[in-house]
Parts: sequence; structure tokens; C-alpha cells
Amino acid sequence: MEFASIADVKEFYTSFAKKEGFGVRVRSTKQNFCMFVCANEGTHIVKGENEEGKRKRSTSRTDCKASLTVSKAGKRSKWVIKSINNVHNHGMVSPKSVAYLRSHKKMTAATKSLVEKFDEEGVPTGKVATMFQGEDNAFSSRDCWNHLRNLRRRNLDVGDAQAVFKFCKKKQVENPNFFYAIQCDDEDRMINFFWVDGRARLAYQFFGDVITFDTTYKTNKYDMPFAPFTGLNHHFQSILFGCALLQDETQRSFEWLFRTWLDAMGGKYPVSIITDQDLAMKAAIANVFPHTRHRLCLWHIKKKFAEKLSHIYHKNSTFKRKLKSCIRDSPSIKYFEEEWERIMIDYNLKENEWLKGLYDIRKSWIPVFNRSTFFAGMNTTQRSESINAFFDSFVNSSTTLQGFVVKFDKAMDSRYEKQRREDFESRHRLRLVVVKSKIEEHAASIYTRNIFGKFHDEFIKIIQFRREKLEKEGSQNRYKVSNDYDSKDTFIVCVDLETKVATCECQLFQFMGLLCRHILVIFHSKNVVEIPDMYILKRWTKDANKGAVFIEDGPESSSTGNSSTLRSLHVHKQASLLPDLAAKSEKIYKLISSDLEETYKKALIMEAELDNESDIIPPDASCQNLIHEQPSESSEPIIRDPLPSQTKGRKKDSIKETQNGRIKSSLELSVNRTTVKRRCQVCGLHGHNKRSYHDALKIFLQKISKGGYLITLDPHSTL
Repeated sequence: MEFASIADVKEFYTSFAKKEGFGVRVRSTKQNFCMFVCANEGTHIVKGENEEGKRKRSTSRTDCKASLTVSKAGKRSKWVIKSINNVHNHGMVSPKSVAYLRSHKKMTAATKSLVEKFDEEGVPTGKVATMFQGEDNAFSSRDCWNHLRNLRRRNLDVGDAQAVFKFCKKKQVENPNFFYAIQCDDEDRMINFFWVDGRARLAYQFFGDVITFDTTYKTNKYDMPFAPFTGLNHHFQSILFGCALLQDETQRSFEWLFRTWLDAMGGKYPVSIITDQDLAMKAAIANVFPHTRHRLCLWHIKKKFAEKLSHIYHKNSTFKRKLKSCIRDSPSIKYFEEEWERIMIDYNLKENEWLKGLYDIRKSWIPVFNRSTFFAGMNTTQRSESINAFFDSFVNSSTTLQGFVVKFDKAMDSRYEKQRREDFESRHRLRLVVVKSKIEEHAASIYTRNIFGKFHDEFIKIIQFRREKLEKEGSQNRYKVSNDYDSKDTFIVCVDLETKVATCECQLFQFMGLLCRHILVIFHSKNVVEIPDMYILKRWTKDANKGAVFIEDGPESSSTGNSSTLRSLHVHKQASLLPDLAAKSEKIYKLISSDLEETYKKALIMEAELDNESDIIPPDASCQNLIHEQPSESSEPIIRDPLPSQTKGRKKDSIKETQNGRIKSSLELSVNRTTVKRRCQVCGLHGHNKRSYHDALKIFLQKISKGGYLITLDPHSTL
């Protein structure tokens, strides 16, 4: 037999060995000579096996002499078999176990590609191996882990930040609507990084009227704060309008980020923004978004009451109830001012400096001061924090920059899938109308399911109200709408019955974009059968994003033929349909078997013919081209990795408050503080308690006696 190369010889002998049931390795190789031997060739050399602490290792070496020797034949450069010995001094491995031998245990390029795909989707490495269980796939979770580890090392050969830069360049080639910006210091080290895909940029044009912004999430290798711009879509779902990783939380960094984000969004300013209580952030927003209404997260402020007013907050339930009602349920600014003053006097808090400070900035956090501005019904940054919680299932504290961006991309795919599902449900499933009313039926036909649910919650409460006409001037009517069960829920409604223009003191429409129960009381009594057009906010309707062509990012948008991973997945999916058919009859089984064998032979021929063609994708190319692609320009910048972030000038648990950011309360710190280790009540040491004291004492005495001396201790003395 003649072979064109050593690789062909190895493939031949390995295939033969697999059928016979033994492993193969190369014993020696020279320019014109190569020797393959049985994996059991040679003997194990024992070194210090009796030494204490040495690990007792097993061996498969039996000094087997089976081998295959090949050499080059003359000037033809062909390899021929020189000698072969097929006599083994050990048993053969069964066909079901042969794949566990090192020479036969390997992951194919297609399998590696699928393993990488599963890793990107967040599937635990330990579970990946179980998906490939079978006679020909005997690799373990350790093999999967090793492959992914080597892949990450290869990807990061150029540096983490440089890998992110190349990844973003590739994304921008795939989709020109992908936007990214990297800010570096004087040493070309990354300090801030922002990115947003084309889908988010398009969604912002429809739903970018209100955003929440938060930087409390720091789950990545460099402790860089994760800063998502979060909004609400027409299904009342959280939607991202871009993300950033910041080196610090200074005004300079925030201004760079806000200007960059505004540039990515075509210069369109949001109507309103909700953030945490951060001085640097507040100053940056005032400079970059001068016409955007900025308010503070109500939840973060309320959380501090337990600490700042600890002497009364938990001890007096009446005070707690009154304060909560004053903050959240004040129907008017005048009512809030009077109630706040009353509480301060009743509980002797007039001189409390912290409350004075809160009162001075009341317009930035008390709900009644912000109801004239559209906030989509939000008072907190809960949407941002829900996004943070969502990402917990994809990343951890050791995630690299590139890993974070790649997994973020995959996480976003699942978010958009939920939106598509809700689009389908809203358009093709009708909500049942409980109260037979034309105006509610109209609402069900135009609003998405979740938004109609909120409209319905307002509408069914109209039975609790009574109206009283106060005055009439032409077509203008002024009513007092009162709740029979809650005196504070009483507001003045002005309605023009000809034009259907209505206003209410509660300002729910201005705040949330839905008609309030008070206006609905009047409309229902006057037999208004449809919601007037001026009160239908398109952003809440089923057609809110009608006409938008969501440009998909990443390989999912390309045809199946352009991605080795997708080709492999597609064939796996098609092949999974065959086993059930083959089991139904012998005739179907023979048809499938013969066709598969024939197709496999044809595919091998095609593979050999296309060996030298440029459109063949080499193993792992889908991962290599992220890092090792040649730059299009010789002057491509080299970006160095960022330093670990020290946000707001302190470590997480070392300083309670800072001059430049949101103050972290001592209550928060006490909750997160490490629990003090308990000591034994007898000896005062750690590691055991009073019950296990005598057992710990015995172990201690045994250790001392081994040292060649013995110390006698009283059972009740200190160890």
C-alpha cells in the first residue's frame, strides 16, 4: 500500500486500530521514516512510589510490541509499509468502549462548533457533554471545558480589549447599523466602552420617550460598572437602548457616555430619565440632556428611611403608614405640602437635616411633582435592575470583556424573541371583555394585551365613582368625580362633549399615556363608544412598530450556508427526524441506511475535491476570525486592557459614602457584611463548638504526639 502523506498513514492505522480495539501513538518519526505503535507499548517507570504523600497512579503500559513502520519509497515521495506487527500481549477494548482511548477520543470540528454555540447560549459545560453521548462521542465535560478554555486563550492572545475591538468591527461589517465607541487614555488603555445593535437603535425611534439608567451592576472581570439604557416597549416589557462598561462613575465619564449614546440615537433626546441618586450623574444629565426631565428613583430614597429614621420608622407603624401615604398617594402638590408639614410637626422631625435635604429636592422624587411629564407610569429604576438580574444567568465575576459582549448579544436575542411572541399573542389572540362596553371593546382592539390589561384595571373601577356637574360653559362641562370608598381619589374633570377633549387633575394620561378612571366615568355616562384619537398613544398600540424592519444582528441573520455552526445544526435537526421513521419497518430502515451511506460517500468525495478551494471554512474558523483576522489597515490601533475599576474612589465595602456618588447606607452595608465566625464557648477558638470540643481536642493531641512530644491539657483549658 502507498500513502501520499504521514497524515494518511495515521488515518489508516487509527481506523484499523479502532476496529480492532486498541489505541495508537507515534513512537518515532524522521524525514523518511515513521513508526506507529500500540498505545500499550513500553513500560511504566516507578519513581518514589513508596514515598508518603505520593499519588499512586495506574498505567496501561504492558510493553506491547504491535507496531506499523512506514518509509518513503525512492524518489516518488510516497510512503509505503515497511513492517507490521499485529500481535498484542493484552486484551482488546470492546467497540462500545474504544472511543475512550486517547487516539480515538476526539471532538470533530462540527462538534466543537456546537459546543461553542451552546456555551454562547449559557448552557453549563457539564451538561454539554451529555448532549453528545453515544458510541462515537465519548468525550467528557472535562474535554468540553478544555476546548473552551483553549479557545478563550486563543481569542485573548491579542488582549481582551483588542478582542472586543475586533469583535465590534466584525459586527459592524455584518450589520452597518451596529454602533460602538471605545474611549482610551493616554496609554491606549480602554477606560470606557459603549455599544448598541441595530435593533435597539431602531426600537428607540418608537419607544425612546422614557429611559432608566443605572450603574450598580459590576459582574465582570474588571469590576467595571455595567450601564444599560433601559426603556419600555409597547408590551410593557423592558427593552435595551444600548449598554456601556465604565472605568469610573465620574461626571467626565458620564458626559462622554451620554453624548456618545445621543450620537448613536441620531440626536433624539428622551422626554424623561430616571436614575439613582448620584451627583456626578445629575450634573452630566443637566449638561447633555438640558430639556429632559430628570427624576430620582423613589425606591432607593425610600430604602434609606429605615436607617436615617431608625428611632421611629420601625417602632411606630402609624408614622410609617402616614409617611408612605404622603409620598405616594398625595393627590395634589398642595395636599403633599400640608401633609408633610403635619408629619414633621407631629413626630418632632422639623430639625432633621436629612429630611430637610430631601424636602429641598422634593420635585425630583415625589410622584405628584412629576405627573405632568410622561414616565410610562414608572417611579423607579426597577427596569434597569431587572435587566441586571436577567444578565446574572449569562455572566459572572470572571467574565472577560469579550465574553461579556458576546453573551450580552445572545441574551438580547432571547429578549427580542419574547417581544416577537407578545406581538403574535396581541395580534392573533383577542382579549375577552368582561364588562360589555363599546369603549372597552375598542381598547381591546387597538392596545397590546398587557396595555389593555392596564386600561381594563382603570375601567372596571368606574363603578366606584359618582359624578357631580359643577358648571357648564357652552360645550365645556366641569365635573367633580368622587370615589365612594376613598376620599382622596376625588378629582375635577373638564370635558368638551363636542370635541371629546378631556383633562383630569390626576394627570394619569400625561404620566402614563392611558385615560384615567375619572375621565372614563364621564365618557361612559355620555355613551362615548371609542377612545378619541388624541388619547391613543401609538407607543402602546399593536401597531406601535409597524413598518419597522428589524435588522437581525449576528450569524442568525445570514443564510444557513454562510455559517458552519448553523449548517451543522440544520443537518442535526434534519437527521433527528429519521430514527423514528426507521423504527417503523425494516423496509424504511434499509432505505434510510443505504441512502445515508451513499450520501456520506459522496460528501467525502466532494470534501476531497474542494480541499484547495477558498470557500471551505477551516475548523474553528467561526471563532478564529474574531481575533486573528488580518486588519484592513496597517495602522489599526492597539487597545490595551482596562485596569480593575475602583468606582467612586472606593472599594465596595470599605467606605460607606462618597462625595461623588449615591450614598450607600449603613443598613445596606450591614446586610452585606460578612458574618462573624462563631467561637467555641469552651476554648474560644474557631472551627468547632462546645459539643464537638472533645473530638477537636483528641485530634489536636494526636497531631502533637506525632511531632515527638506530648502536651497534656486540661479539658476545660484553652487550646
